[in-house]
Amino acid sequence: MKRLLVFLLVFSLLSSVMFSFNSISFAQKKYSEAPMLAELVRQGKLPPVEKRIPENPFIVGPGVLITRTDLPDWKVGRYGGTIRTAHSVADWAPDIFVMNNEHLLSTPGIGLGKLWDPPTIRGGIRGNIVESFDVKESRIFTFKLRKGLKWSDGQPVTTEDIRFTYEDVLMNDKLTPVFPARFRVGNSLKGEPMKLNIVDEYTFQLIFPKPYGAFLEILTGIIGWMGYTDLLKPAHYLKQFHIKYTPLEKLKPLLEKEGFKDEWWQLFNLKDFTNWEQTQAKSIGFPVLTPWMLVKASGGVYEYERNPYYFKVDTAGNQLPYIDRIVSTQVQDVEMVNMRVLTGDIDFLRESASLVKIPLYKQNEEKGGFRTVILDLHNDPSAVFINLTYKDQIWRKIVQDVRFRKAISMAINRKEIIDSVYYGFASFSETVPSSYNVSEANKILDQVGLDKKDSEGFRLRPDGKRFEMLIECGAQAPDLLPVGELIVEHLKAVGIKATLKRIDPQLYGQRWSANEIQVGLLWCHGPGEVNRYTTGAIRAPEWTRWINTDGKEGEEPPLWIKKAIEIDAKRWQSITGSDEYVKLWREGIAWHKQYLPLITIVERAKQPLIVSAKMRNIPRSGFAIAANFSAEQFFYEK
Repeated sequence: MKRLLVFLLVFSLLSSVMFSFNSISFAQKKYSEAPMLAELVRQGKLPPVEKRIPENPFIVGPGVLITRTDLPDWKVGRYGGTIRTAHSVADWAPDIFVMNNEHLLSTPGIGLGKLWDPPTIRGGIRGNIVESFDVKESRIFTFKLRKGLKWSDGQPVTTEDIRFTYEDVLMNDKLTPVFPARFRVGNSLKGEPMKLNIVDEYTFQLIFPKPYGAFLEILTGIIGWMGYTDLLKPAHYLKQFHIKYTPLEKLKPLLEKEGFKDEWWQLFNLKDFTNWEQTQAKSIGFPVLTPWMLVKASGGVYEYERNPYYFKVDTAGNQLPYIDRIVSTQVQDVEMVNMRVLTGDIDFLRESASLVKIPLYKQNEEKGGFRTVILDLHNDPSAVFINLTYKDQIWRKIVQDVRFRKAISMAINRKEIIDSVYYGFASFSETVPSSYNVSEANKILDQVGLDKKDSEGFRLRPDGKRFEMLIECGAQAPDLLPVGELIVEHLKAVGIKATLKRIDPQLYGQRWSANEIQVGLLWCHGPGEVNRYTTGAIRAPEWTRWINTDGKEGEEPPLWIKKAIEIDAKRWQSITGSDEYVKLWREGIAWHKQYLPLITIVERAKQPLIVSAKMRNIPRSGFAIAANFSAEQFFYEK
């Protein structure tokens, strides 16, 4: 398979082109399965494996899920075993979410080069849930589903599922009040929406009125971690909760049970589970296309078992996944998750693993039966999010002055943070000015109107009150609190009174959206963030609301914000990796560096991956999160 970039360069020279990527051809008709499934076949509880997988399954081999560079010693695995992990938020297991996040299309290793390099799609895009696809005029996308593909309850997957999702969910204003931006030209609410054309039982087209070259990027899950559930839902299951197919009278008992009146759409949403919601206990029994499915959740212990109808096999014809079960235990917080690592109760951990803990990991590897693999972090691990539309008008006037943000960036001693928190496994920020200069920071703060101080040496606002910054962060990662504590100390040197407050991670997003947080501290610039260096980096809830509602809500942003919107609109029309795309990407980086919509603390950070010492097919390099996306090929050697 040729690299996507070659196709893109050809595309740029032609006025019309069609290209198609197919999964590896596979002549084998004799397949093998896990012993636990073979026993169910013998008992007559499951059909034979040949009848459970597609006619042309997705073939996993060297370089398919992870590039050969990052996983040079891929091998056919063996069946059996359980992955033990842990999570700290009820109904949310991030590592399992990623392991089970299947997409319509796929790329090896989440498909990117280094996060900070110009974007390309490494290794090309191939079908995943769809068998193949082609594109004409950068706006007509044709997809073919795998014939014989089945939901986890054994029901066939066809274009009826696509039709139902488009016509009865996306086009229903009760279920989808605003047609999603990602399915509009340019990934914008201002863009024209796509149309669906069903060709036959397995072939469908998504048609846009104008070019939308970067749409493929969305379908691979790189942007926003979008899974198949946004376009493909189990119609046979969900029709029983949809008023078009089930009369209101028949829905009444279910509505009453859930405390609804005639709001059938609320019942439907309660019964429908997107990829983001499939680690919730109430999703048990919902038909999925994932390698594992949740089967039990009790006492904080969530148990997943292999999906007997999973559509992938290895090069020897063994149905994946290799590992039978995943068990995740809910604990109090991220610290308790890491304690379970040290006691040998974790077989895989990425999301809650941290460079802060590397000395402890290394000391306990042999005793705990695990190994620590140092890979790349897929995002920037910590950043200061100054709320530019916080309700305090004097606050707004100060922080919306870009000079203020530059002064705050200058006041942060990044070398100390890199050395003490990240153990040298990170570098200075390149997307914001990151030189450490307390003297210059003090001069700038005087210039922006914070030139007076109180008896304790802290700066005063123009109204005579002390200028204070309340920095709030959750415990989403172990490095956030120590980074925040150091920043609080650094800001004292420039007369800024800052306080660090830890809040529930579940409340963080809610409070930010409600415009209740002054300053946030969290990761940023991940590939899962749409337009990560432009509109995705804007930290102003009221401006964001204006952008997301096409001006119907929120507050109209200034021209420098509208410049980012303009860059993104053009970029989404171009093809990922093309010269035009890269040019616009560089424009976005320059915009970020000029205006500092957020203040990145460090970049190019590493991330430890905790894996059982017996686990194989684990990447040696590349993004740590890419390991999650390839979990179906993990296996225990002994």
